[in-house]
Formats: sequence, C-alpha cells, structure tokens
Amino acid sequence: MFPRKHVLQAALKKISKDLTSTSSFRDLKDLILLDIVNTLQVYGGAIVFKYRDSTEIISEGEIDQTEIERLIVQDHPEEHPELMCFEINRHEEYTSYLIMTRKKSNTRLGLEEVQWLNLIISYLAVSLENVYLIRKLTDKLNRLASQLPDEQEAQDFNWFRKLSFELQERERIRIATDLHDTTMQDLFFLKRKLAAIGDKYVLPAEAKDNIHSLIEYVEIINVNLRQSCFDLHPYLLQEIGLVRTIEKIIERESYSCPFQIRFDAAGANAIERKDLEVKRHLFRIVQELLNNAKKHSEATLVSIRLTASNGKFVLHYRDDGVGFDPDRLAAPDVGTSGVGMEQLRSRILHLQGHLELDAGRGTGVDLRISFPTKEGLTA
Repeated sequence: MFPRKHVLQAALKKISKDLTSTSSFRDLKDLILLDIVNTLQVYGGAIVFKYRDSTEIISEGEIDQTEIERLIVQDHPEEHPELMCFEINRHEEYTSYLIMTRKKSNTRLGLEEVQWLNLIISYLAVSLENVYLIRKLTDKLNRLASQLPDEQEAQDFNWFRKLSFELQERERIRIATDLHDTTMQDLFFLKRKLAAIGDKYVLPAEAKDNIHSLIEYVEIINVNLRQSCFDLHPYLLQEIGLVRTIEKIIERESYSCPFQIRFDAAGANAIERKDLEVKRHLFRIVQELLNNAKKHSEATLVSIRLTASNGKFVLHYRDDGVGFDPDRLAAPDVGTSGVGMEQLRSRILHLQGHLELDAGRGTGVDLRISFPTKEGLTA
C-alpha cells in the first residue's frame, strides 16, 4: 500500500548499517552518498566540509561544484532555487553540509523525503565526526613521524611510516584497478557503440560529425583516466626503472605545465639497483614536488636532478617561482596544502634521508634531499 515509504525504510536500514563501517571520505561517497542520490532519484548530491580556509566536496551524480561553493558562503543557503542545503555538523574547525539537487522529475523533494533525509543527517552527524577525527589523527601521526629526529626515536616510529605508506599504496592500486576494470572498460564499449551507430545508419552529415565529436571526447576522457591510473599506480617503475619513469611523467607534464621542466640523472645504474619500494618513494617525492610547483610556484623554470655518488643519492629540486615562508609549514591544518609537505618530509625520514630547504617569499625554492646508498636502506 505504501511502496514509496517501503523504499525509504529499506534504504534507511541499509544506509544506517553502512554508516557503522564508514571510516574514510571515499566510503562516504561509495557507500552513503550514492544510495541517497539513487533513493531520492535526484540528479546529484554532495557532502561538503568547509574548513577555515578551504572547502572539500564529495559529490555524486550531476551537481555543479562551483555553485556549491557559492551556496555555502551565503547567509541563507536554504533559499537556493535549485539546490537544497542541510547543515550536518558545525564545529570550530569545520562545518559540514549535505546538498541535494532537484529530483529527476524536476520537482523539489517532498515532505516525506525531507523528513527521511533529516533522519539520515542525524546518523551522518556522528559518522562524519568519526571520519574527520580519523583523518585528523592520521595527519597528526604523519606530522609527528616527519618531525621526529633521525635518531632512535625515528627508528622506533618507523613501523608507523611503513604501515602508513603501504596502506596508501594499496589504496592507490585498488582505485587504479577499479578505474581500469570498470570506468575505462565502460568508455571502451561506449566508443564502440557510438561508432557502430555511425556505421549502421544513414545519417545526415551533421549527425555523423556529432557522433565523431562524441567519440573523440570519449577518447580524451579515456586518455585522462589512463594518466590518472598511472599516477595512482606507476607500474612502469618495475618495467623500465625509476629514471625512465620520471622522464615519461615529465614529458607528459611538459605539455600542460605553465613552466619549463628540466630533468637529468647521473649514476642511474646505482639508482636502479635499489628495490622497488625505495624507487616508488623517490617517484612519489618527485610527483609531490611537481604537484606543489603546479599549484603554488608560479615559476617559469623547474629543474630536477637525480645523482648517485660518494655513497648517497641526491635529489635536487629548484624553481624560480614566488617561493614561500618555510615557517608557515610548521603546523598545517587538516584540509590545507601543508599536509603534502609533511608527507614529503615523512618519506625522506623513512628513507633515512636529509632535507635541506632554501626558500623565501619571492626567491623561489631550492631543495636538496640526500639518501644513503648503503644496502641497509629499505622501505
């Protein structure tokens, strides 16, 4: 007699159960947000964390993230003509929101659905707080690990660094595999179906051009996904080694970066003799340096040099950009870019390395990282 109420009750039962096992932002999207969007039959939805100086958006379906950012700074976000905004948590460090679009029938949510959503939000409030605290704890542990002196304390804490990096790599590989086995395969079949339509039917020239444009666009998406998969899981490290993998990533980045990139390596044979985990750490360090340069440097030239001599590896990074104040990286908050630098420092200490940083506002960045080449160095 009440099919819609039955659907909502069944969905509530499933979502409340899934929330008990939610421990990451990815879980919020895959386990919770997807079910909410599908149950309410809306175009899309988002969970938003608004920090003091940044915003983090987890979205599902068709929803404009730019419009979300405009919405949450308004005095009365609940009055938006297209989006419905529900506050979940409000704390000193962050405020969280659940945002829904209109339904696919182009109507707003009904009273029964809003009541159901408010009940979900009461569950979400607890779960989001736990997810945030888990992330905050992980970031603080990473920061602590990066700041310990490179003595006995650092060695005692090395187990945590190793576990943290292993979990990160395992998650990256899982995501890359999911993208390859699902999304990229779906795009491949979509491309074939579009091509088959163009070949099977006699269509006007304009329609054929539109199909051809769609096929090209699907291919662009496919290429971007393939690049993302490689960034997540750089399998070439095992096939062609660290130096050639860095060369390939720099060759790719040079097409889109606003600055010129120079890279050279000396003593490559000694570098390639290290085990795969060490090379993966070195690759991630280079990757992080390039990402930071793209986001913040405003440089015209970035140079990276990797050498192996006199019993150590040296990774030398330099740019001619705007630089930064190193003191401001001392205590980054969750949701800010400083956490990336702490990750880099943690990797360096994990490899028993040493960091020399010369940076200032308007003077660019000169960063020198050295690691021992002794065989005891492991990841």
